[in-house]
Amino acid sequence: MTAQTQSLLTGRFIVLCLCGVFYFMSLGLVYPVLPGFVENDLGGGPVAVGLAVGGFGLSAAIARPLVGPLGDSKGRRFLVVWGCVLAGFGILGNLWVASVAVAVLFRLLTGLGEAAYFVGIAAAAQDMAPEHRRGEATSYFSVTVYSGLAAGPIIGEQLEGAVSADAVWMLGGSLCALGTVLGAMSMPGRPEGAQSGWPTTFIHRPAIRPALLLGLGLMGYSGFLAFIKLHVDDIGFAHSGAVFATFAVMVIGLRILLARLPDRLGPQRTSTLSYVFSATGLWVIAFWQQIPGVFIGTAILAMGQTFLFPALFVLAIQSAPVNRRSQAIGTFSIAFDLAVGLGGLILGGVVEVSSYSIAFFAGGSLSLVALVVSRTLVRPQLEVSY
Repeated sequence: MTAQTQSLLTGRFIVLCLCGVFYFMSLGLVYPVLPGFVENDLGGGPVAVGLAVGGFGLSAAIARPLVGPLGDSKGRRFLVVWGCVLAGFGILGNLWVASVAVAVLFRLLTGLGEAAYFVGIAAAAQDMAPEHRRGEATSYFSVTVYSGLAAGPIIGEQLEGAVSADAVWMLGGSLCALGTVLGAMSMPGRPEGAQSGWPTTFIHRPAIRPALLLGLGLMGYSGFLAFIKLHVDDIGFAHSGAVFATFAVMVIGLRILLARLPDRLGPQRTSTLSYVFSATGLWVIAFWQQIPGVFIGTAILAMGQTFLFPALFVLAIQSAPVNRRSQAIGTFSIAFDLAVGLGGLILGGVVEVSSYSIAFFAGGSLSLVALVVSRTLVRPQLEVSY
């Protein structure tokens, strides 16, 4: 079989995608439930909500440089299985939470699991892909991510209303258990040329610049995740799961229909469009404080976020050999964790002194900051580097 005829959609790759759907569904369950749980059940304010929702990103960011080399030496299966286990315990731990501090601790545990899981499954997807179909594999993998994140919030919101928040935590833990089984079935072991022991460095330096561009582009989106539920409650809409689903369905549809667009436009033009649409979407939500404004702004934000990750992810992957691929992904994905953690915390502070609308405006402004950085400080060096 030649490289050009090698199949991507094998049985193992499909099981890998199912593993991603169930795992990310477990994370999605939490988003519409946790903010109200922290605010109403635990008595936390906006900063506490932002920290509880985004706190997992901080612990994941710290863990990424460690789990990356671990995935190269122990194998992708090791990271995926243990990542599911830790994330599952982090979600189930909410059954026993009685204070904001304990809620944050369990969220940090979820972040440790997320660090291991994402690096493992993203590297495995690239391992299974033929050389000339890596971008396509990234698109399919990202569709599974957003499919889980689309279904999760709807299920979580409905389950909380029909039963309780405890039922949400239990379902989340169960989905992580299912992900553990599927991960053990589908993930490859140690990559070819894997080295034993720890590397001399934990950071893959060529992945830093695309990581910086990704992190800046995700800051406003992290505020959307943390506060859109409470914002729509304020304007009298009780179905925030539909807002999360709108975002995810838009991303899924665009990535399937326009999967080759980032390759055709290149990373600079793709990221520019992403930043502009992200800023516009968040500003629509900020200034059009009615239900149509929420959905239209969410759709525009989704257009902005759709292609940022695929374009920059391929740059990071291309910079690493197979036996350092997990390390490159670990370095690159730190940006996602820091953006979610710091973005939620920073915009939570904005909410504390102003309002949700001002926080969304600030998030959109951060996307413009990302555009300026990408065009003036980082992008010229990035193009030369690659």
